[in-house]
Order: sequence, then structure tokens, then C-alpha cells
Amino acid sequence: MTITPRLVATYPIPDRDGGARTLLDPSGPVPRLHVRSAESLRIYELREQAEPAAEFPAPTPDRWTREWVAPDLSFAVFGTTTEYRAVAPDGRTLWKQPYGAWEVGRWGYLDFSTADASPTGGTEEELRIWLRLPSGLPDRTLILTLDTEGTELARSMLPCGGYGQFVSLLRDGNGEIIGVTVSDGQGPDTRYEARWECGGIVLGRQQSPQDRDGQPASGRDHLGTDSRRTRCMTVDRRGRDVSWHSLPTYQVTASLALSDFPAPGTGDCSVHNDPYISCPSGFVDDDTALVALYNPYDEAAVYVFGEERWRQHSHWLADPATGALHGRIEYPMPEVDNVTPLGDGTWITQEWDAYHRWRR
Repeated sequence: MTITPRLVATYPIPDRDGGARTLLDPSGPVPRLHVRSAESLRIYELREQAEPAAEFPAPTPDRWTREWVAPDLSFAVFGTTTEYRAVAPDGRTLWKQPYGAWEVGRWGYLDFSTADASPTGGTEEELRIWLRLPSGLPDRTLILTLDTEGTELARSMLPCGGYGQFVSLLRDGNGEIIGVTVSDGQGPDTRYEARWECGGIVLGRQQSPQDRDGQPASGRDHLGTDSRRTRCMTVDRRGRDVSWHSLPTYQVTASLALSDFPAPGTGDCSVHNDPYISCPSGFVDDDTALVALYNPYDEAAVYVFGEERWRQHSHWLADPATGALHGRIEYPMPEVDNVTPLGDGTWITQEWDAYHRWRR
């Protein structure tokens, strides 16, 4: 059941010895690598090689904990200790939105969308920024809508969420707002109907599990959608199974449970003692899915008692149409860990000093 993948590209991590940190962004047509150092945020497009695409000077002297990069690379928004700050590639500050001592690294939210900028309904589009600010109320969420110059277009106070809650907007295939998700990061999320109306977000009724036709069930995380937008993939939050759903109804068409893998400690699951299915899983292409198994990580055993019980893992390919396993991926190097399926027939794994791109 083993599959030997073909290595198609290697992307060395720049300035790794200098303490640079990296983030892989697979959301665009070309995957991007964010490289963070004390001086700047550098963006590379991952093609046959890692090609420099943009660089944004760090918002000194403030340390930043999160960043969001505009799709056209015209600016980056840094979440510093006190504010959102939009920075151009030449280092100019384009706009700021202060939030005081709020923990943006944990509760912050920022998203981009496009809006029709032509009064005649042409193809010209303008970028919109949606960001969350502290509302000052325990059960309210404040979402600002800005243009690229930082001009406030709308201020929406939503009667949901609040401090200590993760809040995000849900959109349809055309980018239109259709809902709001609220979660404490532990239990099932809460979803509300929502729409853009009269220059603001209007919150509708809370949805019950029985109302969620056309949405994945509560207690499951979305792992991705195929290129035809006819099928999506979800995982049970306890890692017990993955399912594939037809769109737009979200009817389950295939599933793969832990019991469908070899027994822990045997065969291709010999590295596992109590595996669970992890969220790095997703579509390699429309006809192939990647499923990642991990062992629970016992930090106390490793750091306190010195046991070599690191988080063992394995990567598997499966058929999203039937849920059948193709086999376990056997890499030529031993330390492959984080994995990101790209949807174009390839996936990227990370080692300490490089990213590797693979194809079956």
C-alpha cells in the first residue's frame, strides 16, 4: 500500500539560520511563501523555484503577531501590539486602525473581497477589507469595511460573538456574505444567517443543526473544495473520520474512518499508537485526496521526562469519490512533517530548512 512520490521542486527557506519564520499560503492560483524576519515580510511565489514577489518593511518599532497580504500584493496589513497597520512595499503606512491592548494574534480577523466598481456593471473591481475590532461589549462583534485607502465604508455591530470568541464571515461562491460563524475554539460553532444590505452586514436568525442543508454539519472542519466546486471535504473535529460532500447540498457521498486504516502499530500504521485524522488533509486534485494521520503529542513526556515520543505522522492518498485508500506515501527522507495539498496534482511538505513539492 505504499506510494513513492516524485519530487518536483525544492524551496530552501531564506535566512533560516537568522531566525526567519515562514507561512505557506496556498489560497491563490500560485502558492506563496511568507518569510518573516525582524526587518521585513518577504513574499515568494512557489513555481519551479521560489521567485521573489514582494517585500514589506516591518512596522518598526512595534512587534507584529499576524499579517494579511492583499491578493494583488499592493500592501500588507500587520497586526502589531496596538493596531492594524497597512504598509506599502516602499514602507509607507497607508492607514491604521487602533485596537489598544486587544489580542489581535488570537481574536483578530481580516479578509479581502472584491466589489464591482463600474456603475454600468462592467468588469472593473475594487478591493474591500473586512476587519474585526473590539466592540467593548461582551456579546457584540464589530466589523469594519474599508477601501484600500483605509476609508471606512461601513461599521457593522453584530449582536453575536464578543470577547473570547472567534468570529468569521461566510461567503458563497461569488464572494457574497451569507453568514457569520462564532466559536470558542472548543465546542461546536454557532452559525447565523447574514447578508450585505444598505451599506452594512445584517445578521439573520441563528441556525439550528436541522437548518443546515447546504452547509457542513456542526462539529466538522472544512478542508477544501475541488476545482469544479462540485465536492468538498470535511473532517470530524475529534479526528475520527473524513467525509466528502456533494455541493451545494453537502450530502455525504463518501467517508473514510480510522477503522479503514491498518490497525495502529501494524503494517503501514506501525508508527501510530492512537492516531487521529488531522486538518492538513485536503484535495491533491479533483480525483485524489490526501489524508494525514497523527499521534497525540505528549509534551510532558518529551520535555519533562525526556522520552522520544514526538508526534508521529503518516500521509495517505484516497479516492474522494469512493473513500477508498490508495496507500501510504513513502518519502525518501525521514523528517517530512507539515503537509499542504494544493489542488493542482501536487502537495508541499516542510522540513526545517526547506519546503518540498511532490507529485504522485
